Formats: sequence, C-alpha cells, structure tokens
Amino acid sequence: MAKSFVPSILRPDYTWPCRPPFIVSPITPPVPRVSWKPIRVAWGLVHRALRYFSQWYCHWFGIHFDYNIIPLPFGLLIKWTDRSSVEEAIATQMARAAGMPVPKVLNYGEQLYPDCNRKVSILMTRLPGIDLNNWEDKEYDPESEEPWLQELKACVQTMRLWKPPSSRQNWVSSAIGTCLRSQRVPHHIMGPFTDQTQLHDFLLSTASNHTFKSQAEFEKVLTTAKKLDQRKYRMVFSQGDLKAHNILVGDDGHLTGFLDWESAGWYPEYWEFTTAMRFGRNSWWFRAVSWIGGSEYLEELDYDRAVNSLTVDSYAFF
Repeated sequence: MAKSFVPSILRPDYTWPCRPPFIVSPITPPVPRVSWKPIRVAWGLVHRALRYFSQWYCHWFGIHFDYNIIPLPFGLLIKWTDRSSVEEAIATQMARAAGMPVPKVLNYGEQLYPDCNRKVSILMTRLPGIDLNNWEDKEYDPESEEPWLQELKACVQTMRLWKPPSSRQNWVSSAIGTCLRSQRVPHHIMGPFTDQTQLHDFLLSTASNHTFKSQAEFEKVLTTAKKLDQRKYRMVFSQGDLKAHNILVGDDGHLTGFLDWESAGWYPEYWEFTTAMRFGRNSWWFRAVSWIGGSEYLEELDYDRAVNSLTVDSYAFF
C-alpha cells in the first residue's frame, strides 16, 4: 500500500521526457575529453555502492535485478557489462551533442580489481519507449511506416557526414582513436587500424577451411571475401550495432531512443549496414535497414557474409 504513495520520479519505470523533435547536426560534434583516471575510479566506487542499493530497490518494488542494466530511481540506470567502456560513454555523449535521442551520460566509473572483467560502468538516463525487438514480424512498407523509420534514417545518414580527425583520416578506430568492440570478432575487440586493409587482413586472419566440403569451395569463398578490399571506402562514424532491440519507439510512433553505442567508431562506409544485414534476409528489419541505406552495399554484403562463413568459429564461442 505504501508503494502507491511513492512519487513517480522514484519508481523504476520513470523515464526522462522525450526531447522535442530533434535535428541531427551534420557537423562532427566535439569529442569529449576522457575524465582523469582517479575520477573514474572514484565514480566506480560510487557505482558499486549504487549497485548494492539497487538490489534493495528492486526487491522493494518486486522487479528483477539486472547486473548488466542496473535500475535506479530518478529515471537513471547504470550500464555495467563486460563490454561497457570509456569509448562507449564518449560515443554516446557525441551522439547526444549532435541531437540524437540517446541517453544522457552523467558519468562513468572504472574498477581496479584485476580479476574483474566488468571494468567500466556508465551512469545514464533511462529513455521512454518500447524496443523494436518486442514487435511481431509483419508486412513491411517503408513508405507507410510510422515516423520512427524516417527519423532513424536521418540519424544514421547525417552521422555519416561527420569527418574523422585529419590525423586519423583513414583509421578504423573508436571516437578517441583506440580499439573497437564488436560481437563479430575474436574476444569482441579489435584495432585500432591505420587503414581498411589492416582491418580486412585482421578479419581474415582466422579464416578456416574445416567447415567447407572441399578445398576448392574454401578457396572460392576466400576469393569472394577478399573482394571487400578491392576499392577504397570512406571512413564514416557508425553506431556499429544497428539492431532492432537498440531502437526505442514511443506510443505515437516517433523514435525515442537509439541505444548501445559500445561498438561505435570510425569504420568503412559499408560496415554499419553489412553488420546489420548479415542475417535474416527475409525479415522486416533487413528490409528496413536496406531502405535506410543498406541497399547501396549489397555487393559488400555478399563479401562480408563470405568473411563471416570463413571466420565465425573464431568468435562465436567467446
């Protein structure tokens, strides 16, 4: 009974109001300075205390406590996974500064424990909306789709107009020039690379023929995969994990959240789309991403799928 008198801002379902219709800036937002390590460590201690508080908080409201996405009052949460990083916090801050509907990063912490594989935690705001992963498959027509699709396209296409730093014009790297995190490589971490050829060489470094019926079949697929380096691609800023479950949509059909920037950084221009379209060719999400811009890279998609078939065993079990 007492819970019914708790102000809405203290409840775990409270979200920060969605900002007015957003306009994404085509100008590269400034890269925030990485906070000083002692400050990150101090925030890490605070986040650890908040995690214990959240366990009590979730028990009080009768909701599940999640070690990865830690619920807090005041429309806040802590993202604390084995893939959270300073690079993710910086990329999220850049996206928000450019006008995208992404969480506001309040601070990020770092853990000093050497055996801890969850080293970075990020305190951020919770956004409203339902993720598209909860939507049932359906007949799909981009022209009649709700406004979220146009808005997502504006985010993705405008972000691709950003310019990398002149000193790292051809680099494949995070926003701050460091390593990238991706679910599709061994140990889910790679780079940075000084050019696209280094990236492609890395992707093919774990190619194996043991899943192919013959050496001739392996060589044919390898030849296809190597075509990925046959022309020079622009380096563009990419979210890196363009999946339906990372998109939030409000009751009015507008885009309310573009989440999970842990893989964000500077990639060859095809990467955003081929990574999102490697699977589910007949799904509505495949068609949505194709309409957003992926249809320009269908050849690269074939090459990228060849890379995946050659190397999937090297990262699938990590």
